Amino acid sequence: MDGKPWVIIGASRGIGLEFVKQLLESGQPVIAAVRNVSAAPKLFDLIASQGAQDRCIVEQCDVSSDESITDFIHKMQQHVNKGIQLGNVVLNAGVLKYPNRATEISFADFALHLHTNTIGPIICAQKLLDLSPDSPPPKMVFISSDSGSTARFLEFEDGFGAYAASKSALNQMLRHMAAELRRCQQKKRETVILALHPGEVET
Repeated sequence: MDGKPWVIIGASRGIGLEFVKQLLESGQPVIAAVRNVSAAPKLFDLIASQGAQDRCIVEQCDVSSDESITDFIHKMQQHVNKGIQLGNVVLNAGVLKYPNRATEISFADFALHLHTNTIGPIICAQKLLDLSPDSPPPKMVFISSDSGSTARFLEFEDGFGAYAASKSALNQMLRHMAAELRRCQQKKRETVILALHPGEVET
């Protein structure tokens, strides 16, 4: 694989799949991570239609599972050991199980939103940044949401309590991550941390 591949985590459908599509169309190499490789037919159809089997590596990564993240990072380390230098990383994997109202949500469903939308992406990014400490780090792009804004509370949103809380927690952790990296890294290791609100999309 030539060039620095984009890493798209959560690439089987929706925003993630569209990222892969546009990157492959522009000739970029991609590492596409999906929760279940056997349940990502649209991704494999896309790769085949683009004739991009040599430019797109598919890996398994379920961000709600610590074991799956560890396995994914091990595979990424193998790629790095072969000389592949990671480019931008898009942490797109997420869940919205509707409705998720604060007055009704179960323990398990609240935990699902937090594990998938907050904890998993942070741990994934943390471990990816540690892969090649002597090389320029990849930019980290997190798909967030204005539902998680604490400055502009969207009171009209009904049934998005746990989702909003998980994105708010993600945003706050990203601010801490950026501040911590700024304090400890030299200029050659400066890292870009971006929380992106893509707007409403049909997925």
